Amino acid sequence: MSKKKLKYVYPFSISEIKTNSFFMTEINDDAPFNPDHVEFFIRPAFGFDKEKKMILMKIAITYLYEGEEILKAEFDTIYKCDKLSKEEFSNKNLLASLLGISFSTIRGILISKTGTCKLSDIYLPIINPSEIIKNEFDTFKSH
Repeated sequence: MSKKKLKYVYPFSISEIKTNSFFMTEINDDAPFNPDHVEFFIRPAFGFDKEKKMILMKIAITYLYEGEEILKAEFDTIYKCDKLSKEEFSNKNLLASLLGISFSTIRGILISKTGTCKLSDIYLPIINPSEIIKNEFDTFKSH
């Protein structure tokens, strides 16, 4: 059986993943808890170092339960983009792909950090990275 060499579609790789902060409130096991009452908020931010050919994807996550903050965390995913030209760094499709990868990675990190508590069964929702990038770029352009 011959081995096939993988052909990568995207000219970037993950250089580093960091958990900058993580806070979680203990939820009393005896108290009633309805996972449907958990609200999610995400706040992405993007940074570019065109000389080093790196893109920083910073994502803050907040869970609210009945108006009270029960989880708050911030993560960085740093991408190395050796084969990108300087002009390609702000491409919306590229940023949407990177946001989707970062968000899925964070989903896994949160699963491991919440352990066996009640929050371990509450997963980050599926997002549309393209829509988030579109809205973020519209916000950047208006300021």
